[in-house]
Amino acid sequence: ELKNGRLAMIAFGGAITQAALTGNGFPWLFAQRSTSGASLASGIRPAGKQFTARSSPAVAMRAEGSGYKMSKSVPFLPVSPALEGYVGEEDGFDPMGFSLAIDIRWLREAELKHGRVCMLATVGWIATDLGMRVPGEAFQVSTIQAHDAMVKFGSMTQMLCWIGYAELFGYLAIIKMMEGETDRVPGDFGLRWLYPKDEQGQYEMQMKELRNGRLAMLAFSGIATAGVLTGKPWPFFAMRPETRCSAAPALGGGATLCGGLQQQGARGTSITAHALERSASLPFLPKPKNLEGLVGEEQGFDPIGFAEDVDPKWLREAELKHGRVCMVATVGFFSQQYITFPGFEPTPDALQAVYTAPPGAMAALLFLAGYIESASYGGKLTMLDMFEGDRVPGDFNFGAGFLKGKSDKEVYDMKLKELNNGRLAMLAFAGMVHHNIVVKGPLFPLFPDGWTGPGPWTATSMQGGINEAGGMWGNV
Repeated sequence: ELKNGRLAMIAFGGAITQAALTGNGFPWLFAQRSTSGASLASGIRPAGKQFTARSSPAVAMRAEGSGYKMSKSVPFLPVSPALEGYVGEEDGFDPMGFSLAIDIRWLREAELKHGRVCMLATVGWIATDLGMRVPGEAFQVSTIQAHDAMVKFGSMTQMLCWIGYAELFGYLAIIKMMEGETDRVPGDFGLRWLYPKDEQGQYEMQMKELRNGRLAMLAFSGIATAGVLTGKPWPFFAMRPETRCSAAPALGGGATLCGGLQQQGARGTSITAHALERSASLPFLPKPKNLEGLVGEEQGFDPIGFAEDVDPKWLREAELKHGRVCMVATVGFFSQQYITFPGFEPTPDALQAVYTAPPGAMAALLFLAGYIESASYGGKLTMLDMFEGDRVPGDFNFGAGFLKGKSDKEVYDMKLKELNNGRLAMLAFAGMVHHNIVVKGPLFPLFPDGWTGPGPWTATSMQGGINEAGGMWGNV
């Protein structure tokens, strides 16, 4: 009586939790009225939505005398009907029944992402334990010590910044998918390297990724646990002394992220056939709106969707202007380390040039930039009057002589090259600035002699920078 009472308390708590999460009656995960008999299971109907199962020989393992299908991977549990139409449905793997309480698309996106990360993490852990290291004294630490060492070194902040940048695009892809603006399936980021062309091959590739990802999540958990408990490198219990490779690890050519979902509906539908248009440059996002008639519209590059709310001409004007400035700036940023104008103080770190330049030169630069900015538009500086008439964004009638005698296609190609190079230059200039901030020095060498890591980031005021640079302006 005592033991049964204790068991009943746990069972009743679990029953209440399952009923609240699934909205169904016993057995909670999936029940359907059956006409085959008068057993207990056949007389129970789900309290919530009535799910209907698609007949499939690969999935149809039905409990004898009841109306629900049993999981192939966990044969003592019923299959969640939310898995139907998804890769891996024949496995019926959802032991906790999460798919009945949470959107299956979100769950599969998270599962694939965690699986991919763990596949890389497992390989990375083993490779590090076998002696592979990134060159540099700071990286000569054990796998278990790596996290704390990188926090102390200062690189963890850099990693989080870049990972967060990548996650932003992933977030946009998921939101657009959930809102129905694209027919993207969870886990699909448009990468098709080594991806099969036939439907069966695609399905098998997706199935392998899903299963290997699940295995990797378990494997990495076990590896981390064994590594901490034993304090030894992989394979943890081997007595062979640890050795290190003399060469840096070769970077792989990339993994095929083939996505984890099959299209809803019949399996005969091609996975690569998309009902909704996608962006050519970011295939996991929908094709942007309002770019028609602009150079580069075929690339479909507007990940944030600014063109839906702001005049696309004004946006293109700003994009071209920033791209042109950055193309010049990248050349100047590089040249600053080696070239100095007469009357200027040599300043290898281009970020310090604003503090060391003569005040007259800075004033002339600001005046010239302001004059060009205002005179170029004839006083029309707002998006309401900037494009009166047939003016094309970015056209200042400057350098138009280079386009004379060229065909329309050649002119279009020139404009497209300028647009693409400008976008690249904006990223390049941001990277250059970021590099100099991190190393607190010039662009080259990339890692200065004696550099001990980024260290804490500090914000310096204009006056503080002037004082640090020698107080040239203060003397003037």
